[in-house]
Amino acid sequence: MAKKLTEHIDDLPEERKAIINRLRRIEGQLREIQRMIIEEKPCVEVLTQLSAARNAMQQACVEIIKKNMYKCIRESANTDKNIEELEKLVSALINLAPSTNS
Repeated sequence: MAKKLTEHIDDLPEERKAIINRLRRIEGQLREIQRMIIEEKPCVEVLTQLSAARNAMQQACVEIIKKNMYKCIRESANTDKNIEELEKLVSALINLAPSTNS
């Protein structure tokens, strides 16, 4: 019988558990924002929470990219596959940056 996703978490390395926990907190933030909208909380309060959730998501992305970049570097960036992976990670990081178009 297949394990549930939550049953796999105990088997993960600590750094992956930390990311999962971070994402769970973000998930909780998003549920709270939904509740705020249903309860017609003031727009400024909702936007403040959305901004906090967005920042938390960006930080999660940065952590994931950072860990993968370190992994590629540790495994020697001299192979074509690792160089290609590093280029993809850098592109993903650039895409995370806030747009300067106003």
